[in-house]
Amino acid sequence: MDFEAAVKLHIYDALARTAHAPTTTEVARALNAPLTQVEASFRSLHQKRLLVPEPGDPSRIRMAPPFSGVPTSFRVVADSRSYFANCAWDALGIAAALHRDAVVEAADGHSGEPIRLEVKDARPVPEPCVIHFAVPAARWWEDILHT
Repeated sequence: MDFEAAVKLHIYDALARTAHAPTTTEVARALNAPLTQVEASFRSLHQKRLLVPEPGDPSRIRMAPPFSGVPTSFRVVADSRSYFANCAWDALGIAAALHRDAVVEAADGHSGEPIRLEVKDARPVPEPCVIHFAVPAARWWEDILHT
């Protein structure tokens, strides 16, 4: 496995186990690798749209889709661990990535009322709701922090 793949796998493993996005320093320590090599991998993974660094601090991860590196209004609970997703789509993606049943806690974007979605046996439990994406998926990466 090449080094960049090892960095990516460590990031996702850490997120799945701890619900915490590791920093470049934490990844370098875990992989016993030079910090500069990990920083270069973070930049490359960002160019490949596999992670989004925290604006103003490229050593921290804002997004490693479907996981958010920061608290959001899309909380996903799986196996009594809480994760944050970047959006409703990613919230469902966390359950899929973990291969676990999960509960998504969010809020109606119009009314602010709480919304609870469940994923059981790898499928969303039917729930009358509408998930609206204001920006077409083909344009999400034009400003991924906004979408």
